[in-house]
Amino acid sequence: MDPPRAASAAGEDGNERVLSYGDVVLLRSDLAILRGRHFLNDRIIAFYLAHLSSAFGANDDDADLLLLPPSIPYLLSNLPDPDSVAMVAEPIRLASRRLVFLPVNDNPDASLAKGGSHWTLLVLDATAGASRPRFVHHDSLGFVNVPAARCLAAALRPLLPDADNGVPLVEGPTPMQVNGHDCGVYVLAVARAICSWWKDRRGQQQEGGTDWFDTVKKEVDAASVRAMRAEMLHLIARLIQEKEEKKNMDREVGKED
Repeated sequence: MDPPRAASAAGEDGNERVLSYGDVVLLRSDLAILRGRHFLNDRIIAFYLAHLSSAFGANDDDADLLLLPPSIPYLLSNLPDPDSVAMVAEPIRLASRRLVFLPVNDNPDASLAKGGSHWTLLVLDATAGASRPRFVHHDSLGFVNVPAARCLAAALRPLLPDADNGVPLVEGPTPMQVNGHDCGVYVLAVARAICSWWKDRRGQQQEGGTDWFDTVKKEVDAASVRAMRAEMLHLIARLIQEKEEKKNMDREVGKED
């Protein structure tokens, strides 16, 4: 059974655009998803990962962190051959990153835009060095998305030619969700915790020997996930207000000219 969605929760104006943020356009229906007990869609996940990219300085081409919107990992895992994967992935330079965040959806049919019923997070972790990368999979329902994560990892391994360890896939400890609709919020909460861990680690100039598992256990639980929906709504409201204030300021400057 699919988790509850908010297809009509926003009423007739659900398709009204409320915020453009980078390459993501949020609709009024997305706000309804965050307010209710609904499965997060691609737009909300892409928006918040873009926010984390900005907050943690991951927008530069040479940044250590790379947080990808859901559409790119899904495309990479469904391309027909390794040459196609290499061509699509070339601009994002996976092998040069320390941490790559890859949202995973279990949609088995690429022709269904709203298919799938579970989100998880696959992280390409090269914090121990380019010769020892690994994939770490965080699944808030245990092992439900392991097949989809394995498929994506298999597509990406040929892009890591300097690895001498076969690039293993391990399951990272993940707090379990307590309902059928918060998997996407767990993905975002875990991603935020890992970004925070990396920032602290870089600030302390630590190298090797540690991972983010304890940070995820401390920062992600059912209570923090419930709070995160409200936090995202406040963030969106603040960004909308800032854009409106900038628009009004530009309008006033135009009048003076």
